[in-house]
Amino acid sequence: MMKEKYGFLPRRLSRQEVALAPSNWVRVLSHYSYRRRRALWEKKPGYHTLLAGAIAAIAKKNRGLIDIAAELTTDNVPRYVHLTLVSSVLRCLGEKDEGLRMIRKAAELDRSPATLLSLAADTDDLDERESLAREVLNSNPKDSEALRQLAYSRYFKGDREGAERLIDEVLLQEPANIHALEFKGNVYFDKEEYAKALEQYLQIKIRPVPVSLQFKICRCYYLLGMVRKARRIAKKIKDKITCAYDIEGGIEPAKELLAKILSSSQ
Repeated sequence: MMKEKYGFLPRRLSRQEVALAPSNWVRVLSHYSYRRRRALWEKKPGYHTLLAGAIAAIAKKNRGLIDIAAELTTDNVPRYVHLTLVSSVLRCLGEKDEGLRMIRKAAELDRSPATLLSLAADTDDLDERESLAREVLNSNPKDSEALRQLAYSRYFKGDREGAERLIDEVLLQEPANIHALEFKGNVYFDKEEYAKALEQYLQIKIRPVPVSLQFKICRCYYLLGMVRKARRIAKKIKDKITCAYDIEGGIEPAKELLAKILSSSQ
């Protein structure tokens, strides 16, 4: 019976599979073996089974794994938790519309900060993102994720100075916040301040280093004329870039830039 319930879960994930994941999932994926063990201890497939299935689906790029986990756990996990976690995986796998419908249902059932901010992160409506962030900040003005979502909305509405102030506020509270550091690096990159962007990216302490972040670092080195360092990273990621999630600027432009770096004579 146990084999039938849990046989769909891979035994382990490779460091390369973890590094290909979106940066916000890397630390979660790194703890897959623990989540899998917790799943095996569950008398009925529950939260840990669902989470292990979610992690495996993202790492293996296999929707079937989350579908199995979702079916096994649908009666054993609170509905809003079930919807939130499955929707997160679907968004990673490119099923954005379906994932958005699910997280909206979750937010109707539960108005906790975690659920509201999951919806904020997924919506393309900047006004909605800002409204959800403010709803969380009304009860906790220092919530770092809400501040980051508000900063995102402000930035893409054109208030870049306001966005930077919000991110600086997050970093004042949490100097090692990987998402705020990456956001700050992106802001500097957009302003063509590549040295400052690189400084932010290099402060991000996460292992394994996501391929998407390695690409950003590589790109900064190249634009700063540090071609040897750029080439060293490009060699490592050139065969992985097409399989990585959330590559800044898209896969094809990234491949072209890596090819240009590798062919550079400097």
